[in-house]
Amino acid sequence: MPNLMVIVASTRQARVGHTVADWVVSTAQSRGDLTVDVADLQEIGLPFFDEAHPPMSGKYELPHTLAWAERVAAADAFVIVSPEYNGSYPGVLKNALDFLVAEWRGKRAAVVGYGVYPESRMIGQLDVVLRNLRFERTTRDLQVQTPWELLGEDGKLAAPVELTQALQSILDELAVARAEAVAA
Repeated sequence: MPNLMVIVASTRQARVGHTVADWVVSTAQSRGDLTVDVADLQEIGLPFFDEAHPPMSGKYELPHTLAWAERVAAADAFVIVSPEYNGSYPGVLKNALDFLVAEWRGKRAAVVGYGVYPESRMIGQLDVVLRNLRFERTTRDLQVQTPWELLGEDGKLAAPVELTQALQSILDELAVARAEAVAA
């Protein structure tokens, strides 16, 4: 089965991002055709890029970079769950992406954004970075508008049917990632 990494890009103490990510993870796991690894950037705690060599050289020396590279290399596809901050994505996400190059290349990625607005400027800006890193992009991304208003009594995201169907469509594309990589 393809290994899907769900990257939680918010590191704020009071954050709804993990709730959105939990919805993505539970939806993916319920399918039975993906294994899921949750990479919470708050827990990983990468420092600002601090390697002696540029990431494109692949000459990683520091333990945190080696661990991050190994974890990312093991993934076949990605869902990046990110808030929109001031019309863009969090700096911690850009830093985590910039640590590596080869480990991202050719792997499929989708973005699940969330925030106040129904459309996300963040997704468009992040798309430029992902394409520069040579990710293969899904045909669609997803924006969860005001997720804090979609929380059930249990504190979990109670997504409308349309959002869950859109997520399933994205996961359909990601579930074939490993088979396509092997065939290529």
